[in-house]
Amino acid sequence: MTWAIEHSTAEEDQALEFRNQLEDALAGFDAEDFERWEREGRTPRELPAALGRAGVFRQRWKNGAEQGLPRLVTMSQTLYRLSSGAAVVAMGQSEMFIGALRWLAETPYQLSLLEKALDGRTIGCFGATEPHGGSNLRGLRTTAYADPDGWRLRGCKRYISNVSQADYILVLARPENPAHVSDLSLFLVPLDHPGVSFDGVFDTVGLRSCDAGQVTFDVKLPPDALLGKAGIGLLYATHLLQFERLAICAQLAEAAEHALRLSVAYARRRTTGDSRIMDKQAIRHRLALCRAELWNVQGRLRELVAMAERDRRMPAHEISALKLTTGDITCRIVDTALQIFGARGYTQNFPVERLWRDVRLSRLGGGTDEVLADLVASGLDRRDPTTDSLLTDLEHLDVPRFVTDHAT
Repeated sequence: MTWAIEHSTAEEDQALEFRNQLEDALAGFDAEDFERWEREGRTPRELPAALGRAGVFRQRWKNGAEQGLPRLVTMSQTLYRLSSGAAVVAMGQSEMFIGALRWLAETPYQLSLLEKALDGRTIGCFGATEPHGGSNLRGLRTTAYADPDGWRLRGCKRYISNVSQADYILVLARPENPAHVSDLSLFLVPLDHPGVSFDGVFDTVGLRSCDAGQVTFDVKLPPDALLGKAGIGLLYATHLLQFERLAICAQLAEAAEHALRLSVAYARRRTTGDSRIMDKQAIRHRLALCRAELWNVQGRLRELVAMAERDRRMPAHEISALKLTTGDITCRIVDTALQIFGARGYTQNFPVERLWRDVRLSRLGGGTDEVLADLVASGLDRRDPTTDSLLTDLEHLDVPRFVTDHAT
């Protein structure tokens, strides 16, 4: 995907500086490293540490959350081309852990953690999903009890990306007796704290270079383990998720672009009988539809980033709609690529099968398709005075026409 938004010369210089920082950070890794991470089931902490040392995280956040979105897209897509797991690890560090600290940190302890996270010296992850449920954050059972010395936190979180390499986990929890179902708070929990148990990782279908693990905890925490205000953690998490979802869209657009180019190149080279696969109308039209849909996704991603930069706000319904459609379109494009490659596409000798496995998570992580569809639908189910009035007028006119000269 070509990232093309009109910028001033100063912004172009910053974009070039950012790409150079990315190149510097990644110079110490090669294809063998990325393949080893896939086999080992994790991206080592050296990757986010290198990004921090090179100033990538600081540059992403330099001008603010929304103003740094083009850099987030560049980081997401550059890393995804090399390793899908590395892209997810960097996103979690930048958009969830640093994002939360940059927005909510107030105490010296929290501000110190922010500086360490920006430099890659402290690695964080985010825990929301629990064994009994997933994307519905209102149904969390992890509890936080206030006591004279701070907080007591009890619960279990699972499917936590990069937890085996992290130092801290951001935990969403509810009070013992919540006044409302959405009363949640956000806590900083050191993973080496007494009472925290790392239960292991799950064997996943795809995205194998980023571990997904489980943590159980029954811990006492100091007062400044609480990030922001108590009771509005759901608001914080919902806001942070918009940045994660945009990053996922950028990664998916990169995956779809790669898969489409591979399948087009293969269709031009592969012959059946005395003609190329590309000469078959069914194949040509299928690829053309993939290209049209991907152009639409890429264009909408650029529009939303430009809108967020300009208005300094994250339109939740529109970002959710983009992730919903991007996940579906990308999965279909990658599946088309696998079909065109045939049996070769189903082997590990070609990258299509890995893309096919990796992109499927997008319709589950960061909000399932069903949760996002319901969120978009909630934006539809609102009064629309202009159209409601038009419909009322049309209903009044919806009567049969009386014919005076009716033939018998």
